[in-house]
Amino acid sequence: MWGCGDRCSIDAAAPRIAGRDAGDAVRARRAGSGGFILTLELLVLLSIFGVVIVFALALAQRYFVQSVADPFGRTVFIYDSTQPMGSSVLVGRAVGFNPFESPLIVYRIPAPSAPVAALLAVRPANFTTRQSVYYAGAACTGATYLLDPTNPTAGTVGEVSELYAAQGTAFAIGTDGASRNVLFRSTPGASPASTPQSRWVSERYVNLCEPVADDAVLRAALLPASVVSDMSAIFVPPYWTPTQSQGVGTPPQSEGDPWP
Repeated sequence: MWGCGDRCSIDAAAPRIAGRDAGDAVRARRAGSGGFILTLELLVLLSIFGVVIVFALALAQRYFVQSVADPFGRTVFIYDSTQPMGSSVLVGRAVGFNPFESPLIVYRIPAPSAPVAALLAVRPANFTTRQSVYYAGAACTGATYLLDPTNPTAGTVGEVSELYAAQGTAFAIGTDGASRNVLFRSTPGASPASTPQSRWVSERYVNLCEPVADDAVLRAALLPASVVSDMSAIFVPPYWTPTQSQGVGTPPQSEGDPWP
């Protein structure tokens, strides 16, 4: 019998050893190389993220530019005529507009023990409020009253103020017989024994004083009112907003409105 002996064993193992060496070489080449495969889905996702980032950066840039821009380009400030134009007294910053497009300002009541504020509309010659002042006598004379903002029945007359309800104190512009710019404030007390005979509606342009019919619901919702101040003695009309021809006036305050 013929046999190859140890040589056959060596020759038979040679292909296995060669194959193993070739596999090790391929794996070594793969381990030494890096990278990834770009797919269509990955390209779409990268494009979306890129657009979003660019859009966000554009918005941030626009917000930054607006935040440092001239505030007169974004906000309405009201001045009075106490001083010559260009150095007038700042009445306040407009926080909104009423149905007549009169700017609304927040007037802070100068009483540190009671930090409350009145919302006043500013016209060229006077202030107005949505709420009316009620008078015990005819022709807007006698004792004065305001609707209690915390009384639910006050809503039946259409002069509810959520701002005043939150403060627990109501404010309204009325008359004292001489000035049409008197600011009244509600005070604790009993409702009148009889319905007031007249009321002052400052938002009107004519017939500001009108008679009031007897109404038990209205009478129960009223509180006594006292004078806070005559606004024309603090801010002198006419009131105006700055333009390029008028100059900039007193520089606006960054926060809040001026105290009188």
